[in-house]
Amino acid sequence: MTPVSFTPDILVIGGAHIDRIARSTARLEPEQSNPGTLTRNVGGVAGNIARCLAKLSWNVALSTISGQDDDAELLKQQLLAANIDISLILTSVKQRSATYTAIEDSNGALVAAIADMGIYDTYPVEEVIGCLNIFPTPSKIVADTNLSPSVLQALAENKGSHKLAVSAVSGPKANRAKDILPDIDLLFCNEAEAAILADEFAELDALPEILSEAGVKSGIITKGNSGLSAWRGDESWTLPAPPVKIKSSNGAGDTLTACVLHALLLKVPFEKALTYGMAGASLSLMSEQAVPDMLNRPVLDSCIADIPQS
Repeated sequence: MTPVSFTPDILVIGGAHIDRIARSTARLEPEQSNPGTLTRNVGGVAGNIARCLAKLSWNVALSTISGQDDDAELLKQQLLAANIDISLILTSVKQRSATYTAIEDSNGALVAAIADMGIYDTYPVEEVIGCLNIFPTPSKIVADTNLSPSVLQALAENKGSHKLAVSAVSGPKANRAKDILPDIDLLFCNEAEAAILADEFAELDALPEILSEAGVKSGIITKGNSGLSAWRGDESWTLPAPPVKIKSSNGAGDTLTACVLHALLLKVPFEKALTYGMAGASLSLMSEQAVPDMLNRPVLDSCIADIPQS
């Protein structure tokens, strides 16, 4: 394994690939050829989180797996330009790089998307153990559920004194983290993913308590326009969402995750870290980019004052 080029503040492991976002310039008409624009940028939950953290001036190491193709080269170019350490990225000679292709209406609403992510199931268990071994002191590790259950299990079993945050990427993939719930120090998910992990028909308001009883030490459940619910140990909070003019919802949850982690790296109390996350999500929603160009520490700090308190 190639050593990282600097001492990272945080290690991000999971899905990082090229997103292709096609947006109609007018109201999208089904079954018609619609004029619009196509962009290609780094995406994936891990990719977005890593880029956000780098914008917030943290040293970030990213581990993922990609193929030997043009998308892999573009991915690495953009990550390097974002000052992210890519020395832990693996290359598969058999699989093509993962891709996410989305069609959005002119208002940024998702119409349809195709996620070709099969390569992530080939990320080797021994690699994640190697990644953990290069961090000799307690570090923050964040993984997404693009990783296979066996890789997530290896993370849980070998994390030692590292703090493990897990971000669920979708309903179908949320269950990949079900067997490691007691080993998760901080869980990020939406209500649908939380309900799957809770594995029972329950009132949505009861999900934090159910997941806490399942062993998750702390967690944040995003609820769209209704804000978020969170818990740490026996304490719980709710935070309403501020009113924003939405340009695109792509990446808002990932930005929230990164901004909460940013606050925790600053040793901000958990309850206050929630406002950092909501401020970051608001910036993302007001931007056409999954990772908003305007994101940095001063801008994030200025937005926190506008976040409603619980």
